[in-house]
Amino acid sequence: MKLILAFVLALFLLNAFSQLIKPGQWRGDIHYSNVDIPLTFEIGYPMGEVPEITFLNGSERRVVNNATIEGDSIFIPLDPFDVEIRARFAAMSITGVYKKYYRDLTIPFSAEFGKPRMMKNSVRPSPPIEKRWDITFSPETSNLSKGVGLFTQRGPIVTGTIMTQVSDYRYFEGILDGDSIKLSCFDGAHAFAFIGKKSVEGWSGEMIYDDGYSEPWEAVYDAEAELTNPFEIVEVEPGSQKPYYDLLGAGEGRDAIDPSKYEGKVLIIQLFGTWCPNSHDQTKYLVEWYNENQEKDITILAASFEANYSQDYGLERLEKYREVNNIPYDMVLGGRLSKAGAAMPFPFMERIEAFPTLVILDKSGYVRYVHSYFNGPATGEYYRTFDERFNGIIDSLLVE
Repeated sequence: MKLILAFVLALFLLNAFSQLIKPGQWRGDIHYSNVDIPLTFEIGYPMGEVPEITFLNGSERRVVNNATIEGDSIFIPLDPFDVEIRARFAAMSITGVYKKYYRDLTIPFSAEFGKPRMMKNSVRPSPPIEKRWDITFSPETSNLSKGVGLFTQRGPIVTGTIMTQVSDYRYFEGILDGDSIKLSCFDGAHAFAFIGKKSVEGWSGEMIYDDGYSEPWEAVYDAEAELTNPFEIVEVEPGSQKPYYDLLGAGEGRDAIDPSKYEGKVLIIQLFGTWCPNSHDQTKYLVEWYNENQEKDITILAASFEANYSQDYGLERLEKYREVNNIPYDMVLGGRLSKAGAAMPFPFMERIEAFPTLVILDKSGYVRYVHSYFNGPATGEYYRTFDERFNGIIDSLLVE
């Protein structure tokens, strides 16, 4: 009887100690050297003593259910990326670091219970915003690039995304504060901020990408703002180009790929990185799509290009990525992170536009289409447009 009581008491104490991290909504901060990037998450205990952390970005809910607690420390893996939050906790505070192992980078992190993501400082009313923005990054410089903002306003709360020709910036959330806009996004691998002020001419401000890495932007409302269609950036003459498979799997050495297994099939080649949130969005799409269509004469080959590169590291990351995403198709290590390196297997391209990129081959093994960046689920109608065009292309190639 004493042993049973001792066991029950031990379980009670373990459960009570683990739940010292207060359940509910928290505000966290990634502390760059000159600015803090705010984020929000919820902590709950649906499985008992192990906390479940749900990161909130607009309409996105990113659930982490494999966090671990050791004493007064918590470790939050941000799969499928090689990233982790390591921190010590009290009931209503968390203090530690945000570690990007794939870049060997450590950034301070802290969180407080019950704080909002952002707070208004101005008592001035905010102007209503229009839904579509024509954005110019680094205006009047050689690094100029374009973006399209897709935003929704609900009172002072603003959510949405920014599309660019290196893919979208996923789910932003923030506020209008007088004549200012303040948005942030945390996708596990990146912490972004989009900050600006309204003027007579339009909006202008700063896009913060990383610690010490930002660029200015200007924007005007434009209901017709568009980017070049990702299927139209690279054109290929049918029947003229085949990939060099030895270069495509170069990270694993010669003969990593057997091209004969793809003969007579429509082949979709994904050029991606396990470090890339847009690649992960596209991977989730491809896994679901392949599971629904694998009985057809189609197949997928994914080649990864990794940061902090070594063959051992790259192969380890591929195996972890396959496991987390339940990937049923072929994957190979392409090599080191490089847009030029990723294009080397395709002699008609000097470099790819973005990770991820899709290269679609017909049943004779010739490249027919290149999809140069990805409009993910945060882009709404553009994501649905991609799905329709992608399926139309595959269907047309299957009947040739």
